Amino acid sequence: MTPIYCQDCKRANGATAKKCIWCGVPLDSAVQTGRVDTTRVEIGYLDGIDRFEDAGPVRLIISVEGIEVAELIPGSRSLKIPAGSILGASVVDASTMTQGKRGRRPTWTWLTLGPLALLFPAKRSPDIKVHDYILTIRYRSGDEVRNAVFHREDRSGLSVVEGLARIVSALSRQQ
Repeated sequence: MTPIYCQDCKRANGATAKKCIWCGVPLDSAVQTGRVDTTRVEIGYLDGIDRFEDAGPVRLIISVEGIEVAELIPGSRSLKIPAGSILGASVVDASTMTQGKRGRRPTWTWLTLGPLALLFPAKRSPDIKVHDYILTIRYRSGDEVRNAVFHREDRSGLSVVEGLARIVSALSRQQ
């Protein structure tokens, strides 16, 4: 099977692919009619929307009409970003590494080696990665350009956030 190359990013895709797996652009002429599947995902909100004061969990609903951001708790506030005002999306990997701690030396090393036990370092626990992946959606609100910032803090968060960024970027290109 020969691959299909994306017109936008020039990368190879499977022969039966309808969308580019790298950038989300439709590959088939039948798909290029502006059809975007509705995507629903729960994600953490950080900043950038006036109606939401505090960071908390929200539901993003991405469709052809635009992006709807609905608060989960208490659930009374929501915002609709029209598809025509979406400028793009970007992803930042803000994960950090927490250094492992040194353990105590076993008592037998002190008994057998005495003060020489200080020459041999104690074992250290492995470093731990604290996952944090940030999605920034740029949109136009009136005359100004704004940024809505969301994040995921789990191991699979990077693939989720990158997928959302591809969908939002494809939606902004279609307008």
